[in-house]
Formats: sequence, C-alpha cells, structure tokens
Amino acid sequence: MPPIDTIDLAYGIPLIVVIPTVVEIAKRNGLPARLAGPAAVLAATVLIALGDVALATSGMPIGQRAASWAIGGIVYGLAAAGFYSLTPSTPGAILRSGDARNDT
Repeated sequence: MPPIDTIDLAYGIPLIVVIPTVVEIAKRNGLPARLAGPAAVLAATVLIALGDVALATSGMPIGQRAASWAIGGIVYGLAAAGFYSLTPSTPGAILRSGDARNDT
C-alpha cells in the first residue's frame, strides 16, 4: 500500500465541517438523534466516494477504492461527530471554560 498523500488528507478536512451540517439538516427533517453518529459516518463515506469519483485521481481497483472510502468515512464521520458534539445544543449558548457546575 502506498503512503497516504497529503492531498487525500486535505480534502477530508472540510468534511469535518460539512458533515455536522448535513446531519443537522437530517435531524431537523425527522432523523432521530440516536442515529446522528451512523448518519455522520454514512454521509462522510458518500461524500468521500463522490469526491474520489469526481476527481478521478485514483487508478486503484474498485475494491481498494471502496475500502478506502469506508475507512475514510469511518474516520472523518467519527471526527465530525466528535466536533459536532462540542457545539452548544441551544441557540445563543456559550461554552464555559473549566468546571460547568454552579457552586453558588
């Protein structure tokens, strides 16, 4: 297996921003919140596959390409799901640093 090209890694970084948006749109259209993680992985896999097909940069056989789509989808989907979970869940909420307990 050849080493991973930095271009392949770089086009995955915008996915970490796009995937939470896609999942949020799906949730607002009826997707249960418990399916947000699998939806993020699925969305990442589909977007990676579409990007690979559109760019046509790989000369690998389809089996290897599908495996790289699946692995990339899992990695970027879980990364996006982790990024998504860091965002405030209510509009206008502010993330506080330190302990979130209110000891007053």
